[in-house]
Amino acid sequence: MSMTQERRAAVALLIGVVAPLLIMGMHPTGGDVTRGGARVVTINHWVHGVSLAAQPIVFLGLLGLWRTFRSDVATAALVFYAFGIVAILSAAALSGFVAPDVAADRVLLAYTGQLNQAFAKVSVAAIGASLILWGAALWPIGGRGGFARLPAAAGVIIGAVLALGILTGWLSLTVRGIVMVTLLQGIWILLVVGHLLRGGSVGRTP
Repeated sequence: MSMTQERRAAVALLIGVVAPLLIMGMHPTGGDVTRGGARVVTINHWVHGVSLAAQPIVFLGLLGLWRTFRSDVATAALVFYAFGIVAILSAAALSGFVAPDVAADRVLLAYTGQLNQAFAKVSVAAIGASLILWGAALWPIGGRGGFARLPAAAGVIIGAVLALGILTGWLSLTVRGIVMVTLLQGIWILLVVGHLLRGGSVGRTP
């Protein structure tokens, strides 16, 4: 894979992680959407719209990472991340574009909230598993190039925190919880960006 392609993957990852982080602090709560009026609904649309738009960009970047070595473990990591993206797309669409329209009906709003939480939990668990697998795929590369050990170790640790947090119920996906998940993913992605800008893999793993 040429350096130009690696840089493109790094740029895609940067855009995909920075855009949601910049707007995440504006994320309204369910109560805000119910009471806030048109302005809060517009903000809610923007926050979730940016999050939705960022997902395929992140996937493009991870596809670029996968192309640097194409191991079976990396393929599994990419598949798990894609599965998580599908789930988070559903969660963000429900929270950003369905909930405001049913805010006046408490039953429908509560049901929408339950669906949102279910999809969000599936997404975080799947992405956690993906990061663990990415860590396993990157670790052998670090033995040859050095820096890859950082995203490798971070992937295993952050992935375990996310997956176990969901499975044990410790991680609550409130607005604060989602912000924490986004920040943790962002840390890992920035380390991957550093790996790609250093030239990525020096060879393919079997």
